[in-house]
Amino acid sequence: MTDVRPLDRSLCATAELLDLGAGRGKRLLDEARRFGVHHPLGIEVNPAKVAQAQAAGLPVYEADFTQLDPQAFPAVKVVLFDNVLEHLPSLAAVEEVFDRACAIASHAVYIRHPSFEHDEYLSSLKLKQYWNDWPGVHTAPVRLDEFVAMAARNGVYDFTVRPLKRALDSYDPTILPASAPSNQRKPAQARGEYGLYDESIHGPKPLVEFDRPVYFAFDVFFFLRSDAPTVRYSVDTDDVVARPFLMWSDRRGSPRSQRWRRAAGSAARRIGHRKHGRG
Repeated sequence: MTDVRPLDRSLCATAELLDLGAGRGKRLLDEARRFGVHHPLGIEVNPAKVAQAQAAGLPVYEADFTQLDPQAFPAVKVVLFDNVLEHLPSLAAVEEVFDRACAIASHAVYIRHPSFEHDEYLSSLKLKQYWNDWPGVHTAPVRLDEFVAMAARNGVYDFTVRPLKRALDSYDPTILPASAPSNQRKPAQARGEYGLYDESIHGPKPLVEFDRPVYFAFDVFFFLRSDAPTVRYSVDTDDVVARPFLMWSDRRGSPRSQRWRRAAGSAARRIGHRKHGRG
């Protein structure tokens, strides 16, 4: 394997966007463009993925993001997790990483997360979403209320949730019969496609119209300051799994509210540093 360039403190010091669990970094430059920031930096623990990213000229570096020192990233405005946290070993592990992200970011923590909100409802209809039955893979099926509680424990109360791609009925190809085998995945050539239901593989399923919203995934933004950006989408996210844009001039609080939020953010960071033995 080709040697990879190491992560050094000079790279950390200038990064404005930190993508934790960046994989091969395919979205990293686009994320920086959509989020209106400079100097994106991806962190990935898998050396093979890091090597592929660096061979493509992308700023992805090998490190364990659960061990990052927040003080090494003074310029980071946004920390993001894109379909990453559900792979951590436990809810407690997710919260520790979330705490660390709140200590690093100055303005926002962004999470894209598959939906685990509808398990009980779909089970009552003898259905399931295909990713909700991946033993040993989705080991931290965190729900929205759990993320909100983590944020509150960090003194963060300003957030926005955008649901992505609504399934109106069980015809939706992300919906499988509950009796379908576990660990159903898309073949490599179909990774960009939506859904995977195939009756010849998964068997017949009840055909019902849902009497409540059922979504594919959620974008969750936690804002650490009152002058954090506004989230925008170019399409209706009920219909499309779209990517967000950040507008940095739209959210402005009064000087008093800004002082309050900065003080709350500083307190949360001090708590985070003590919790992780950094101060």
